[in-house]
Amino acid sequence: MSLPASLLLMLLRMSAPCDANTRVVLMPFERLALPSEDARELEDATRRAVAALPDACLESREDTLARLRGSGAALTACGDAECRSAQASALGVRRLVRGVALGVGGKRSVALTVTDARGPETRAQFEAPATTPGEADARARQALHQVWSPLVTAQATREPQRSSVLPRVLWGAGGAALLAGVGFGLAARSTESKVSRNGGECATAGQSFADCFESRLEAGRRQARTSNVLLGVGALLGVGGAVSFIWELP
Repeated sequence: MSLPASLLLMLLRMSAPCDANTRVVLMPFERLALPSEDARELEDATRRAVAALPDACLESREDTLARLRGSGAALTACGDAECRSAQASALGVRRLVRGVALGVGGKRSVALTVTDARGPETRAQFEAPATTPGEADARARQALHQVWSPLVTAQATREPQRSSVLPRVLWGAGGAALLAGVGFGLAARSTESKVSRNGGECATAGQSFADCFESRLEAGRRQARTSNVLLGVGALLGVGGAVSFIWELP
């Protein structure tokens, strides 16, 4: 019997190492007026919800505990989002998930805080009645969606768009080369026309007519060659700009 797709995806994530762009650390929950067994149940439900997110590579609880033991009390004394964001960066994680399991008013609930290493922080709270099997997992998924979606949107907004400067530069240079090529072509044609009409200005050159004619003819040839080169360069730059533009398409 084949594995469900979600389970297979989770196994693949567990076997692959996390990187700094996807690694998520879920801190062991703090608890307030709630037995430790209930707090751990709510933490595990939240952990399963985080592990199911498509853009999260969740660090194991064992690795997180080892990380905390190595860092001492450095992660506990933090009173603002900027400080917590700096902690996430120092840990080499993309997002840091904290939770407080509460038993106030006879209800079990969790206050979640998700801090992105690049600055944003979101919060949510959910209740998880102990009398309803599976309710903790469902409520945790809903709360994670509530706090995760704004971070994904903020990330997409912050990510720089692919630069389109190079295609514009190539097209501009190609257009200039084409215009210059056309100009030299017109100049060559003008020179040819002048020389072909009774020798042009060389007709009054007397004995130096041959030298004058040859120099004008050579000037026309140079202008024609320059025109051909510039037209070729302009065409190549135009093609290069088109290729660059297509390459940079998302």
